[in-house]
Amino acid sequence: MNKKIESINLMLGGEKPNIIVPGNWCAVDSGADYLLNVGIKPLMIYGDLDSIGINYNGLNINKKDSQDITDLEFAINSIKVDFPMINNINIYGATGGRLDHFFGNIMILSNENINSIEVQIIDDNNIIYLSNIGDNIVSKNNNFKYISFVPIYKNTKVTIKNAKYDVEDYILTTNKPNATSNEFLDKDIFLRTDKRCLVIYSKD
Repeated sequence: MNKKIESINLMLGGEKPNIIVPGNWCAVDSGADYLLNVGIKPLMIYGDLDSIGINYNGLNINKKDSQDITDLEFAINSIKVDFPMINNINIYGATGGRLDHFFGNIMILSNENINSIEVQIIDDNNIIYLSNIGDNIVSKNNNFKYISFVPIYKNTKVTIKNAKYDVEDYILTTNKPNATSNEFLDKDIFLRTDKRCLVIYSKD
């Protein structure tokens, strides 16, 4: 394996994308089935292999022996070791299917062990990542009409500028996440937040 790889696409077992982007691919469990079926040999397969359907002889496997962490957390921790130059992981197949898996995949973004890496969850209609504390520039993406800021901590104070709906020092709570379905105008959006929050690009 190329230890100098800086970016990895990671395929999970959920809803698969309609288009496969080029790049370096790894897989978690049954995500390997999908990659191989579309002609991509994953650099590494992670997980407990309980849902994998292929004969993985000859493939690089890192098998999880403990159920104390999820397959995704195990995969991210292992990628940091297997690819020490890694600074970006794009996760596919993390949405759709079982809701328990979906929420677990979303919450992994707040895991302090991955703060040093840019991690995004991507599907055909959404891009999801965790903001930084303080000032953030949310880049305009013409493929996505909507932008949402969703708190994962109580009493998250946000300022949003250059969006269709601007606010200043607005308090978001986990039971009143009133910063969803905002829209881009003609420029990047400025976000200031005192706690990390989910940033979600969406399209219909």
